[in-house]
Amino acid sequence: MEQFTNDRLAAGRAAFERHEWAQAVELLSAADDECRLDADDLTRLAEASRWSSNYDTMFNSFERAESAYVRGGQHRHAARIALELCFEHYLRNQESACMGWAAHATSLLETDTECIEFGLLRWGQARLFLDGGMIREAAELLEETLALSQRIDAPELEALARQSLGHVRIIEGDVPGGLRLIDESNALAMSGATSLWAAGMVYCSTIWACRNIGDWRRASEWTDSSLRWCEREAVSHFPGLCRFHRAEVLRVRGSLDDAERDALAAIDELMAANPRDAPWAYGELGEIRRRRGDLQGAERAFRKAVELGHDPQPGLALLRLAEGKPEAALRSIVNGLSDASAFALEGRAFLLPAQVTIAIAAGDLGLARQALDELEQRAEISDSTAFRASASCAAGELALAQGDAVSAVASVKRGLRQWQQMDAPFEAAHARLLLARAHRELGADDDARFELEMARDAFGALGATDEVHKAATLLNAPFGATRKVRTFLFSDIVDSTKLVDVLGDEAWESLLAWHDRTLRACFEACAGEEIKHEGDGFFVAFTDARAALRCAVSMQRTLAAHRREHGFAPQVRVGVHTAEATARAGDFTGRGVHIAARVAAGAGASEIVATIGTVEDASDDVVTTDARAVELKGLSAPVEVVTVAWQE
Repeated sequence: MEQFTNDRLAAGRAAFERHEWAQAVELLSAADDECRLDADDLTRLAEASRWSSNYDTMFNSFERAESAYVRGGQHRHAARIALELCFEHYLRNQESACMGWAAHATSLLETDTECIEFGLLRWGQARLFLDGGMIREAAELLEETLALSQRIDAPELEALARQSLGHVRIIEGDVPGGLRLIDESNALAMSGATSLWAAGMVYCSTIWACRNIGDWRRASEWTDSSLRWCEREAVSHFPGLCRFHRAEVLRVRGSLDDAERDALAAIDELMAANPRDAPWAYGELGEIRRRRGDLQGAERAFRKAVELGHDPQPGLALLRLAEGKPEAALRSIVNGLSDASAFALEGRAFLLPAQVTIAIAAGDLGLARQALDELEQRAEISDSTAFRASASCAAGELALAQGDAVSAVASVKRGLRQWQQMDAPFEAAHARLLLARAHRELGADDDARFELEMARDAFGALGATDEVHKAATLLNAPFGATRKVRTFLFSDIVDSTKLVDVLGDEAWESLLAWHDRTLRACFEACAGEEIKHEGDGFFVAFTDARAALRCAVSMQRTLAAHRREHGFAPQVRVGVHTAEATARAGDFTGRGVHIAARVAAGAGASEIVATIGTVEDASDDVVTTDARAVELKGLSAPVEVVTVAWQE
């Protein structure tokens, strides 16, 4: 029996060396059943279990190995195992267990500070500092750790310290210096001088750095290399992160079917091996679905990411904008940009283009300008084609909002060329939509039609159905622009997000359908022209102010009557403003439209707010209260408004 056990043990060790992890687990577990393994063999069993996804066996074996090392007085080995357990609990968001094992490792080492185990402890502390946005404190710890690794000749520790310091340098704005450190870290990992765990950490961290500086070509190359490494080493612990990154690359390249497949596979692998990072994969899945026009699927994926502790920006904010909720979208993107963690700071340039778009939609051109300035600075620092393209298109979008279509054409054309250089078809098609808008402003209808056709065909090839519909709608609308005076009415449901949470999706959809029918009946009765309907909001134009105000009063009285008779109706806010605007393709644009939208956004529940000039253009029978001057986002001077009384 003893010989049989020894044979199994030897075979298990040999399988371990060959990286035949499942066989090693089987043989070492069998040997352990017959004669309890010593600390070294328990460590082998734990490692083999980790790489073959036998996580219960991994935890049990690591814990037994740590106790065995302590009993044998091998405190450094025990501390290393304690740190392994600390990290595994960290990946599973088990904070108490994580901190407990870290404290245990600290007590085991006591004053023994010239060893790799102490360095790993300090490196882990630095990562926690980065999570908390304590960048300078993390940098100091990492510099000390790097110096220690060189004193004791510990290449694994050196690789980890250099990798993390590279991220710090990128956050601080020294992109070349950061990439140099990361390249040095990779050289150590590829030399075979580190453990599998450390090599995997280095590879994943490298891909993260590449995508955060917008270097998608380099990120793609490292993703492919990392997946080959995972297959070669037969490790199951890292492929989920690699597949998540590959999904990002495929999404940028326009391969949305393949990207969704990889995102779903990444979610499955990460939920088993690394739940802490799984929310990133859910966020990527939501972004892929948003681009495809599957807004409900995107909402589900984003909600799961939020549930697991990740704010999936900018996708979630852009989804809110697509739902016709610019104010909610603006709050969402601003909250995302307030995140001070290292990961958020390093990837901040991905959120800024969305902030420009959303701030313009919400009428806050000042905030859009601030976001563009920062984006342009980051594009210059990173020397990233992707960020330069984003900045060029964002500059064109802002110029168009400010009425400078000539500058918009020049900027967007530059951005389009840059997206084409990157082979980013979705972004290039969006640039064409923006370019078409600018050409229309200049009266270059043939150029606008050409760009819309190109955008429609590109979106069709990508399977982006919503975007195809948008381009087709613009193509089918009449070309040519005129200036017209109209009274503009904006409305939306107050606290709609809370109502969705309270009612649930099905009841909300039913309520929204009733709301839309009821308000459209009021528009029709007062000869209003529905211009846009996004989410729970309406944009309606009237040929005279009296009809617009009569419609607003009718809306509020109809809702109040339903509330009295049936117990509930949503509260709606309304803003009304008369102005000259540019009429084109069934839409109105210009400063007057922005003022009307901002006036509505400042109204309270069941309130009608109108500009004073609009009321004066109506008639003497309009009753008003609370005359006041209000500051509106994106406007330099206050606007005089009143509240219109509507109660019978």
